[in-house]
Amino acid sequence: MRGTPAAALVAALALSGCGTSEKQLESGRRYLGINYADTTMESFGRTDRAITGVLVAQRGDSVRFRIRTTADDLVAGVDITLHPASNRGERPMTTRVGMPKGTMPLMQTSVAFLEQLLRRARAVGGDSVSLPVMLVGAQASLEVLTMITNGSDSVVFVGPDGNLANGLHLAVDPRGRILGGVIPLSGSQIVALEGSP
Repeated sequence: MRGTPAAALVAALALSGCGTSEKQLESGRRYLGINYADTTMESFGRTDRAITGVLVAQRGDSVRFRIRTTADDLVAGVDITLHPASNRGERPMTTRVGMPKGTMPLMQTSVAFLEQLLRRARAVGGDSVSLPVMLVGAQASLEVLTMITNGSDSVVFVGPDGNLANGLHLAVDPRGRILGGVIPLSGSQIVALEGSP
């Protein structure tokens, strides 16, 4: 039995959408996040549709993430898979978090999340840009962060209180990649590992 021309057209269109693959933009980025309680190793890569990576805490917990990006450096949502060190025998659980329109996700001092926030702030433009942010993870909440540009090679992200001592001070390269950072009040640091592009 033969299908109708309309059915053939629908099938062809559906199959053509399945064949498009993501274009790899960068991979193998590696950082350490150091604070008073723990050290976290982060590794991630970026395609034209997503940023995918893993955070591994020194105490053994790990979190895999996929930030689903859209046009204008916005984010549609984040997929988070937790692998707790205490429950290695259990199956990991993945949570899919949708982002309210125009809101950017942030997970602790994850460089992957911070760089997407930086890309969005640069797309908006200006020396001081305020963006709505959703802190994702166990203690999700909504906040507003302001990015202040300090020339072409550094930025500061500050919370609603505007306290620079509690802000995240970042060194960035011309492409917007984070080279390192510090929160002066707590002494928390972000360190790029050797060989990270």
